Amino acid sequence: MSTDWHAAFPSPTSTPGSITADELAVIMREKVLMRDYIVVDVRRTDFEGAFIAGCLNLPAHSLYPTLSTVVALLSPVPLVVFHCNSCKAGGRGPRTAGWYQDALDAKGVKTSRAVVLEGGIKAWVEGFGDDEELTKKL
Repeated sequence: MSTDWHAAFPSPTSTPGSITADELAVIMREKVLMRDYIVVDVRRTDFEGAFIAGCLNLPAHSLYPTLSTVVALLSPVPLVVFHCNSCKAGGRGPRTAGWYQDALDAKGVKTSRAVVLEGGIKAWVEGFGDDEELTKKL
């Protein structure tokens, strides 16, 4: 009998909005990393092939127990973009974005908000996989 990795943690109550790969690319070209935005890649064993330039790799499986530290570090950043492989409903990207937004809301933090990258890294690579400024290959 297998248990889902997230079964030990509460389900998020927040449902963060989303951002498209095209919208994120514009932000990355026009804004400043860690001042205006940050991308959080929550893949763990499937963190392979490519990643979004400047992203933080905070695997979903260990994010919830470290959420207070993550919020302390990232809450000054206005836009925190979470993604996994495909960001399907109930998946790692939406779940971790929800946890982050729940933690912000619980603390009354209004300086930051979570969004989910539509289609995850798959959509990103489809649109920007060959852009060496925005995508790094492993």
